[in-house]
Amino acid sequence: MQGKMGDSSHTRTIKSFITRIQEHSIVKDSLYESAIQYFESLPEHDKKIAFAEAQIADAQDALDQCENTGKKAQLEDKVNKLKSHLIDIQKEIDAERLVRLEKATQLAMDIMHEVQGKSPAEMDVNIARFLGTLLLISPTEGKQIAKINQKHKHLYKAVLTIKLMHHLVEQNALRHDFVKKKYQQHQKFLIDKGYEAIDDSPFRKDVEIPVIIAALCQDIGQFHPDAQLILKGEEGDQDEFRMLDKEDRNNLLKINYTQTLKFVTHGLGMDRYRGNSKEEKIEYHQNEKDKLTFVRDLLKQSVNPGDGIGNLLKVPQVYCSVVLSTKANYAYDALPRVNVVMEKGAEVGAYNKKVSQTLMSILGIFPQGFGIAYIPKDGDGFDLDRYEYAIVNKLYPPNIETPICRVVTRGLTFNTVSINNVISKSNNLFYNNTRNKLEKMSKQRLQEILMSLSSNFEERRNQDLIPSCWHPHDFFGTPRAQNLWNKADTQKN
Repeated sequence: MQGKMGDSSHTRTIKSFITRIQEHSIVKDSLYESAIQYFESLPEHDKKIAFAEAQIADAQDALDQCENTGKKAQLEDKVNKLKSHLIDIQKEIDAERLVRLEKATQLAMDIMHEVQGKSPAEMDVNIARFLGTLLLISPTEGKQIAKINQKHKHLYKAVLTIKLMHHLVEQNALRHDFVKKKYQQHQKFLIDKGYEAIDDSPFRKDVEIPVIIAALCQDIGQFHPDAQLILKGEEGDQDEFRMLDKEDRNNLLKINYTQTLKFVTHGLGMDRYRGNSKEEKIEYHQNEKDKLTFVRDLLKQSVNPGDGIGNLLKVPQVYCSVVLSTKANYAYDALPRVNVVMEKGAEVGAYNKKVSQTLMSILGIFPQGFGIAYIPKDGDGFDLDRYEYAIVNKLYPPNIETPICRVVTRGLTFNTVSINNVISKSNNLFYNNTRNKLEKMSKQRLQEILMSLSSNFEERRNQDLIPSCWHPHDFFGTPRAQNLWNKADTQKN
């Protein structure tokens, strides 16, 4: 397909989020870089505070033992100055923390702005577009898959977690007192203040934003120096995505757990009250404590969630580990097997089965943005003698094995304006029985189809004559092709 390369505004926005979450830059202001700086500065901060406290203790001892009035006044002045110096150190450290918290909160707020909608249906479209775009800008071949998928995974998981939480809350299936209370306050807030003020909603500030921060930070402890030593070795030259032995993996999990909790508790922590009301300050401080407890509970319980709130992070985490895999055996055409992985995890009790099934009912087994190759039907419902391409673009398929897709080729020609199609299992080439339908077709005809749908010889040479799917990465590289989520008629195939 020919067209001007570039990105739509939405794709640029998503790429900017990725940069703000985990990217190496001169200014070092991404979320993960700020965590690295926090971890690296901790020993120096602790040393400064310990030294200042030791000086105060020594001066206080001298003051307690002093009987000379003139000398005593000097020592009192020294103790006060040393205490003031300690307060200045603590204020400087706290100011750095508040900057980190403000940036993390703004990042989470901006993500919510991108996915929110004035109705659940509009939000579903925005989330489908967000998840689909993330997959479509992720490489499906080459040496950079693991490195790029790792960066994309945090954002993908955060959006997925928000969608899962909204679904469960709206279905009254999330039994968590804090979340339920804030959702009830949110519904009253919308009646009183209206949708335009949604950023001030208790559910937005106290649940959605903390959930996004928890999801973004779930693996941030892996960037602690001790974790990096395990991943990259003393010389920093080991493959961080290699399979670790049991001891190293267990140690890495412990470090990640401990340091992630430390970062969200002390590296981000609670916001401070800005105002003059004593009553408001007490109420504000208590709410901040509740929010931080909520984030900590999400992270702590995600390790072994049982039937609890930790499933909100754990279930999307496992889904992301397949769809945006960092393993050496990554295979794009195996992504729809994510359902098998999810079922096995639920069976062994790694997470709640109903929550896992809920997520799969929202997404289906074909991830948003996945390239579907299928046999189209004619006006009478008979299979045509070719296959065409489509891209999964909507949530809530009628069946987890029948994705709703945007058709991108018609008559073996690429189109940027088209319809949506519900692809049946019997016409989806992902399934062996469907591919068998094309076995009777001549090799010459299959080659003709392949030539029409491939942009160059290299692409044709590496592709099966009867593909199980297709890689839409290059197609998505043009701005016109990136509008797969605008309104379109939906048909059944």
